[in-house]
Amino acid sequence: HFRAAGELLKNFDGQLPTRLWIAPPTKMDEAQLTAEGFYAIYGKVGARTEMPGCSLCMGNQAQIAPKSTAVSTSTRNFPNRLGKGANVYLASAELAAIAAILGKIPTKEEYLKMYAELTKKADTTYTYLNFDQYAQYSTPAGKIEVGVDLQDKARKTHAAFVA
Repeated sequence: HFRAAGELLKNFDGQLPTRLWIAPPTKMDEAQLTAEGFYAIYGKVGARTEMPGCSLCMGNQAQIAPKSTAVSTSTRNFPNRLGKGANVYLASAELAAIAAILGKIPTKEEYLKMYAELTKKADTTYTYLNFDQYAQYSTPAGKIEVGVDLQDKARKTHAAFVA
């Protein structure tokens, strides 16, 4: 929900009181979010955009300061993962953006007030990046030739997996 975070950040004036790192899962996500103007929003508030992929969420690419606190959209949380002695709270992109704006984990009331603004744009904010539906991705992919032997192997592997 990088769009949701961007929509929340769009209304923030100035630099965030916290450090916000954003790392989309793929280069295609990065390209689409850039085309939609969200990378400009992230930059305007001082967010640090990282190389797409899992390195940041795994604590491999960068780590937070020792004994600091982070709100992370990762799916895992274990000791020292994002930094030595770090306190890490797992959250949605919306909650992480709100925490970055407020400089703290919000109260229920603070969260619901800010989240209410997103519901006004839910139909455009919460659309998935289905890359098979974007011509700039599907057209080049359609030109890739995959041999019959590789297709057969993929079908057999898939059949064994779902069995």
